[in-house]
Amino acid sequence: MYTEKEREVKEVIDEHVQKVGGCLSCFKGCLDAFLCGDKARCELIHGNCDYAEAEADVLRRKIGDYVYSGAFLSMERKNIYMMAQFVDKIANKVGTASDVVVYQCLDMPEDCKETLHEIFETIAKMFRIFQEAVGLFSPSETLQASDNLATIREKVTAIGVMESEIDDKEYTMMRTIFRSELPLAHKIHLERFVRQITEVSDVIGDAAGRLDVLVISERI
Repeated sequence: MYTEKEREVKEVIDEHVQKVGGCLSCFKGCLDAFLCGDKARCELIHGNCDYAEAEADVLRRKIGDYVYSGAFLSMERKNIYMMAQFVDKIANKVGTASDVVVYQCLDMPEDCKETLHEIFETIAKMFRIFQEAVGLFSPSETLQASDNLATIREKVTAIGVMESEIDDKEYTMMRTIFRSELPLAHKIHLERFVRQITEVSDVIGDAAGRLDVLVISERI
């Protein structure tokens, strides 16, 4: 069963994931405003993204403090902290992408906007599934709840499938961009931005993979 310290850190883990989910939602609003050409709204939302990212970073450090103080078994501590690091990296990635949207005057072709929107919708769904999986994970207690463990692994698998779907859409966008008549500098600018977005899905996959390791360790 959980110790009191472990219960406290699990609450912080859940809060951290929720806060990073807020960062994603904030960036989605910023991206939607950008794609609609609403620069003023985009800049307003961007400030909220920076604030949410800073709050997430505070929670990540708090998790580290708990782990350092001896919460959880030694074999779990590294994976819990690494998962928190990946989760926090998600907030950092969308924060950087938000900066690009606001400060770099990116010119997105109309035929790329819908695909980019679809990519981020899938990323948001990936994170919601990851958040659900984290909510189900309770070390030691879930050892007796095989249904929870199986459900977590199913969600991790689903995240991997969606990550591949995003890769396919990314390749489609790259072909569209580099076969266009845009100047080469413009193409490179767009490529870097699209990759910044799709890298968020990679980091969600990394976080889910670390959760999967934690689940496997519960069965050993």
